[in-house]
Amino acid sequence: MKIYVTSHQQATLDLWAGLLPEAAAIEYVSGNIDPAQVDALAISGIWAFDRYGGKPSREAAQIVSNKNGDGLPGWIIIPPFRPVTEQSGEISIRKDFKHISPTYHAVLESLRAARERFGESASVALDLPMLGMDNPRDEATAVSASRAIETFLNE
Repeated sequence: MKIYVTSHQQATLDLWAGLLPEAAAIEYVSGNIDPAQVDALAISGIWAFDRYGGKPSREAAQIVSNKNGDGLPGWIIIPPFRPVTEQSGEISIRKDFKHISPTYHAVLESLRAARERFGESASVALDLPMLGMDNPRDEATAVSASRAIETFLNE
């Protein structure tokens, strides 16, 4: 699978390139990705639900069709949130997810969903601004994404 990491901020791309595993499967794109280059674009549900459909999910990424003709790829991947439990009216992160970062879960499950839907030859863009991950000073997010991508590439 080919993974494109996109941002309009070169400092963010530099940070991610320095932390993500070196792999031919990863390419960094400054600016917008050409929709013809990728099968799907991963964006946060906050941007996707109203425009493309889907609904919040804590367990799995969703892949929805882009029928808007808006210049984005034909498929949109909406990452999951971390699973929670409710006890006595209190909501908390599920115990088996307490030590898993939201970024790790979101990126790993998005890539897995793309592979399941489109196969090993798929190409996916991680749009950092639209995923809420476009901060060049946020090393923790890039480290979590790096771990997720490395796990995915080794599965």
